[in-house]
Amino acid sequence: RPENTSKAYNPKQKEWIDWVKRIGFPDGELVTEHKLVWFLKEEVLSREVRSCRYKKHRTTEEGEPIIRTLGKSSVQSYVSAIIDLWSYQKSSGINPNPNPRGEAVTALLDDHARHEYIRKRDQYLDRAAGTLLDGYDEKRIEAFVRYCWDGWAQNLPENSQRRKPQSIESHLRTVVDFLFSHHMITRGQSRRSLQFADLFTIPLKNEGPTPCFPMIMIMDNGKTNAMGRLEYNSVIRHRNPMVCTMAHTAFYLFFRWNIGREPVPRFRRRPQWYNLYLLKGESAEKPLSYDTQLYWINRVFAQVGLNSVKKTHIGRSEGARWAELNGVSENQIRRAGHWNNDALTNCYLTHLPRKFIRAMAGFEPSTRGNYYLPRAQIQPPESLTHALWPWVDEWLDWFESYGDASRQNEKESDSETEKVNEDDRQDMAAQGFLRLLVQLRIILLQDSVMFREQFPLHPIWSDPIFLRDDYEAFATEVKQSIRDVEEPEEVRLRQALPALAERLNHVRQDLQQGLGHAIKEWGSKTHLQLQEINNYLHDIMGGRVAFTLQAVDPDATKSFMSAVQSPRLIPESISAPSAPSAPSAVTAAAADGSGAVTVQETFESVPTPNHAGGIPHYVPFRTVHTVPELWREWTSGLGGKPSIQSLEDTYGAAWRPLQRERVKFCRRKVIIDEIRRWHATGTPLLKAVEEVELVRQRGKMGLHALSQMLQKK
Repeated sequence: RPENTSKAYNPKQKEWIDWVKRIGFPDGELVTEHKLVWFLKEEVLSREVRSCRYKKHRTTEEGEPIIRTLGKSSVQSYVSAIIDLWSYQKSSGINPNPNPRGEAVTALLDDHARHEYIRKRDQYLDRAAGTLLDGYDEKRIEAFVRYCWDGWAQNLPENSQRRKPQSIESHLRTVVDFLFSHHMITRGQSRRSLQFADLFTIPLKNEGPTPCFPMIMIMDNGKTNAMGRLEYNSVIRHRNPMVCTMAHTAFYLFFRWNIGREPVPRFRRRPQWYNLYLLKGESAEKPLSYDTQLYWINRVFAQVGLNSVKKTHIGRSEGARWAELNGVSENQIRRAGHWNNDALTNCYLTHLPRKFIRAMAGFEPSTRGNYYLPRAQIQPPESLTHALWPWVDEWLDWFESYGDASRQNEKESDSETEKVNEDDRQDMAAQGFLRLLVQLRIILLQDSVMFREQFPLHPIWSDPIFLRDDYEAFATEVKQSIRDVEEPEEVRLRQALPALAERLNHVRQDLQQGLGHAIKEWGSKTHLQLQEINNYLHDIMGGRVAFTLQAVDPDATKSFMSAVQSPRLIPESISAPSAPSAPSAVTAAAADGSGAVTVQETFESVPTPNHAGGIPHYVPFRTVHTVPELWREWTSGLGGKPSIQSLEDTYGAAWRPLQRERVKFCRRKVIIDEIRRWHATGTPLLKAVEEVELVRQRGKMGLHALSQMLQKK
């Protein structure tokens, strides 16, 4: 069970044991639902919240203190602790009772939650607590950092030269703790247990003109990782040095080793340095306690006016929200906070969500290659770099010289006489941490130029490293490079590419939309023309057109081929033939080995309407068996004859004098009316024809049966 879970559960389980002994249950400490409900009602739900030395009691308008009872989360914690005790009893075979979280406990918790809502309203508790407003912004982060750099001097008397190294170190430790929490979204327990051996660096390629060496943190134990699963958190140099996690880590270690005179790590054997903590307590080998961590967080929060329900955990929640607001995807945030424990993430991916890392460093998360820091343009001279923590180079050389007798350095002949384990000479954790220190000392020298101007009275600048001539020359170059900063063309191009890509995408969408509309319109016209040609051919094949075949001279073949190839035979638009006033014929000839044959199509003559001479007589085609054929006959006409609709509009019922024609007209008009009813509901005409035809096909009906069915409907 995780350490923090044990700390939360053990006192509550002890309260349970003391309570059951006081009541005197016959079954002793065994957990049952009945006893759990009794325990919650008597000992938990009405318990007053313990007073906090950091907060004053809230009072009513009359000055009476407001009594606050345990909230929903505290009650749930008690229930979870007692059920954990039941699980232990169940696995030990001493508790045969079912899970105590039954209907009674659930109903009790629901009732308590409803009363809690009313209580918070009645007591006018802050409704923004725990919401998006319960956090901080970048200005508050900078205020936090500034206080940690100059807050140590606020309690000193005027003109006092007395300094408190422990207080100064605690302030620097607190800002490192806070920035780790925010930029790496880590829990307080993970930061307190962080040791030097858990830190290393590797180069991240293709991030931009500035070399990118992240500080990577190994986490193999924590609240959700009690089984030693390897997990990583990482951070890179921030665009703003004031909130840079790596810079403050370098200053904190520098103060410990150079100002506080803490012994530097020795890497000859792992036991000599594996137990050294980054956030140390009373000594480097003791971790920072939770109470001390909470005390300093509360102290700085109070000084900068930052009010929040969460304290040591605030960075984990706010960091995730910060990343989301800066365009980081949910998957990247899950990977960074280890809320995504699937097999792919745990076994195969690097655990370095680069988009999240870029966003938390102040860069565009989706743009790769724009990592550029103006203050990192000027590299410190080697003489200055090696003068800062020279033992780092010596130990790296000691590790790299393993197996090379010509490179054995003086550390082999120092006062230590114990034998060195071969594994210790190849310790990858030591080499990874030393390489991180190589990068941190460069960051310290570069960022110290800005911090020395911001906080000139800080005792950290009293170290001789900042009084050297080569440092002064280096600081002058850094200031000049910052004043004359100009982003490289590569960075500007990469920054412009997203906007250019977005513009091209809009142009492409507009072009696709325009072409799509034109193609759709052309396709609709082509579809109508092909439909008319198909209807025309269907009329021929259906016997609604009379044919006359006659033999012609074989020499007519050449004239026919010339006529077919003539462009004048290709119509610009195809439409249904109109009713001719005189017989017309289309003749086509084809030749084979035996001679030539002429196919002559002759449309039946339809007299031109003559109001003076009489009314035309039209007999509906008996070969019409489908709804589309009926619709064409009704609206366009078949075989060159006029449409039924045109006859009806011109002559009324006079064109159908016979009884059988009137009956057939009425039956088919029912189908036409059904098509128009579909169209009136917003359905396109062709779609309406298809729908009515589909009804006919599913019912396996003819037009007569379809008409009868529609009449009954």
